[in-house]
Amino acid sequence: MDETLAYLKDRYKDEQARYDHFENKCARFLTAVSIVIAALTTLVSAKGRALFNLNNPSGVIALGCFLAAAICVVCSWGHALSALRIRDCPTLPSSRQTMEWLKQVDASAYQQHIYNCYIDTLEKLKSATDAKSKSLDFAYSEMVYAAWALSLLAVMSIGEELLA
Repeated sequence: MDETLAYLKDRYKDEQARYDHFENKCARFLTAVSIVIAALTTLVSAKGRALFNLNNPSGVIALGCFLAAAICVVCSWGHALSALRIRDCPTLPSSRQTMEWLKQVDASAYQQHIYNCYIDTLEKLKSATDAKSKSLDFAYSEMVYAAWALSLLAVMSIGEELLA
């Protein structure tokens, strides 16, 4: 049982490190998306009329590309914020009552209780980390779609400048 508990302890540390990794990724990604939102807002404020000339089909398509990108960026920001959401990070039980109980029981009951605590906490921690991972994956996918839409907008803008 000692080897099993040592293994569970290592897995718990690994899962905590994974949870922290996703927390850090979420924070960095949220910062990057916030910068993209500020850049898009600045772009439209400065060059909106020139970029979106609605008198020709290419201007309407450009506006559509921009709106699609803006929607994707905002959704990405929302998913990144959701992934970063403060929620309980499962930890091993550490109440005084539990510690007092552990002092009074025999070694077998002690080990079984520790085993159960590790198993239960690992399942909860893995679930919480997977939820963060899923939201961050959505956020990343939405940024990829936004990048494609903005790339199409850039190609159209460059083409119009070259052909003008």
